[in-house]
Amino acid sequence: MTARRVRSVAEERRRGLNLDPRVDTALRDVEDELRAQYSDAFVALTRAVNEQASALNRIQTTLDVLVRAIEPKLASQLSGLPPAIRVAKDGEEPDLASAVVVADPVGAGFVLTQQALADALGLSASDVSVLLKAFRLAEDGECAVVVRRGKHHDLVNYHRQAIIRFRELVAAPPDGLTRDQRNALDRALTRLVRGSD
Repeated sequence: MTARRVRSVAEERRRGLNLDPRVDTALRDVEDELRAQYSDAFVALTRAVNEQASALNRIQTTLDVLVRAIEPKLASQLSGLPPAIRVAKDGEEPDLASAVVVADPVGAGFVLTQQALADALGLSASDVSVLLKAFRLAEDGECAVVVRRGKHHDLVNYHRQAIIRFRELVAAPPDGLTRDQRNALDRALTRLVRGSD
């Protein structure tokens, strides 16, 4: 039932009572206050559900990272299974039998954004972005975790281990780099290797 329909039903019922106009006004004020309180509570509930959905995505990502780090063979066996915990889609009934696991990528040490990684390396964000793709560092479970998947870009957090691994890959890069990747690599070599002499 919509708020407008609830209001009209309440007004019809009040009219049938033949109340004194002052009592009718007071009753209408109470009803308006209750509607406002219900509306505020609904907004707060919606905000809490959205925050929980974000937290659940982080928990699932961390679970994936921990399983890969602790038992890589188990990770490959579990790859076809649905997430242990997730938010039900619109119209979907939640599965209350799903496992619930509490974990956090930040707590596991994946605290660096791509910009923070670039700052720690002393390189430009654009060169780091190009080289992260060339090195496929976001796929290295010891160095990175996808915190949130997007349509065009994933949000990735990096472990401090990524700094060491990035430097190793600059010193001994993989084959098949594109021209842009080679240029970024040359600039990184100048800053990281030659700049430390």
